[in-house]
Amino acid sequence: MEASSVDARRVRAARVGVLVLFVGMGIMLGTHVSRVPSIRDALGLTPAGLAALFIIGSVGGLVAFALLGGLVARMGSLALIRLASGATIVGFWAMGYAAHLGTSLGFALALFVTLGAFETVNALANAEAATVERLVGRSIMSQFHAAFSLALLAGVGIGALYSHAGVAVGVHFAVNVAVVGAAFLAVAAVAIIDGRPPPADSVESKDGLFVTLKVAGREPRTLALGFILFCAFTVEMGAADWVPLAIVDDFGRTEALAAALYAVLVVAQSVIRMMGAPLIDRLGRVTVLRACAVLVAAGAVVFAFTPAFWGVPLALLIWGCGVSFGYPLAISAAGDDRTHATARVAAVAAFGTIAGLTMPQVIGFIAEHIELRKALLVTVVAAVAMFALAPAARPLVAAPGALGAGAGAGAGATERDREEARDADTLGP
Repeated sequence: MEASSVDARRVRAARVGVLVLFVGMGIMLGTHVSRVPSIRDALGLTPAGLAALFIIGSVGGLVAFALLGGLVARMGSLALIRLASGATIVGFWAMGYAAHLGTSLGFALALFVTLGAFETVNALANAEAATVERLVGRSIMSQFHAAFSLALLAGVGIGALYSHAGVAVGVHFAVNVAVVGAAFLAVAAVAIIDGRPPPADSVESKDGLFVTLKVAGREPRTLALGFILFCAFTVEMGAADWVPLAIVDDFGRTEALAAALYAVLVVAQSVIRMMGAPLIDRLGRVTVLRACAVLVAAGAVVFAFTPAFWGVPLALLIWGCGVSFGYPLAISAAGDDRTHATARVAAVAAFGTIAGLTMPQVIGFIAEHIELRKALLVTVVAAVAMFALAPAARPLVAAPGALGAGAGAGAGATERDREEARDADTLGP
């Protein structure tokens, strides 16, 4: 379906539908995160045992990413997102029931299914967000991700209320996820503009079930975007996993204060994502990505070396601004060519799951030998890499008469981007 053939009213409806998907995903993730301590206690696990369960779940996400492009070719994105939404509901219910029974194996298997289904919804929602962004003609991807972040905070807050009221994990999961899953099923047809299987000559159809892996392996630009997302996920999740603990351990503050200070980072990230999108259209993706990399590095350095506690909120404010655009810009760039968007978005998004499997453990290992806040300087390395790889995110420019590039160079393309891209190679200078 070409950009010119999509009615503006249909695009507006799809934008709202995709927003509902992102809000729902945020609430779902917040639902899970808010009850991790209760799950640990119910299963009688050590932190290492709990981490092992989470790794099993992450493998489910990787499997989903590997199969996504091939499944879309066989089913179409609309049927697949409906199936994945239903599987997410069932998976969450099974997780809650396994926690009630105290069976770690059952919980691990349920988490494997849940994250596989959840990441399928996530990849399809991001691919459709890239389509909507391209049809709108300006950078709006970060606004979807801002809605996700704010919904995640809301989900955590709702979970805290459930926990305070003594509601069992299984009941909490069953109620919240049933509501969100029903919303997903209701808006799927609105959010997905063209949910039919791709044509027989598309990359998804020709390359078999594991098309996502093949795309990642043979396209230098897609691979570079994956590494950008790996770096963006490392600096974002490094803060989420370790900053509150570093505030408690290295600065001797309370857990409540640590959580409140971490909220400074999340709010800064969300505000920049929501309000700063015009900067992408004005400055271009490459400049914005590099600015984000500089801010992340600055925030991490201030956090690691501040001699006084007042430097902590300043560091987290800078860090939050820095982690605002890395993830959404990598996804936007992966979706520049709409005919192959789903496979490429899935390939790029998989790097985030890989980062989640590896980098928290790397930071934790380093923290065995030095202060945790200094171990977080690993994020500076990730920021440097993101700075160097940023040109890969430059919008594609279609040749005259070419199909598949949607609305020309796509959202986020400045005139300078267009001029440089006409003469650039795959990655560009």
